[in-house]
Amino acid sequence: QARSLGAWAAACMLSRHRHLQPPFALFSHATHFLGHKVVLLGRYNAQGLPPDPARLRCCIRTTPGKEYVKAVLWEGRLVGGVLLGETDLDETFENLIHNRFDLSFLGDDLLHPDVDLEDYFD
Repeated sequence: QARSLGAWAAACMLSRHRHLQPPFALFSHATHFLGHKVVLLGRYNAQGLPPDPARLRCCIRTTPGKEYVKAVLWEGRLVGGVLLGETDLDETFENLIHNRFDLSFLGDDLLHPDVDLEDYFD
């Protein structure tokens, strides 16, 4: 990732074109912090999205001391997420972001533990 991003940055600096597309289709970062797995996906903090409450929605699920899950939806589609702890949702969130599947029909049940999100992109 670092090599690809470095090459992209160099191409941007040398190019006459103002806006070159980044080499990745989706931002993702995974690390460990204070003993917990941390995964940031896409527009995990609603970066670049206008603060329009009719189109932007953030859903949060927490299990104190175990996990924190935040889903950022734009017009019913998952555009980003924050996963802390062993949630087993990293790949699911990544696929839902790529597929641009409309999840608005789930409403408040989007992050309910009994809802198997993997079923929606198989």
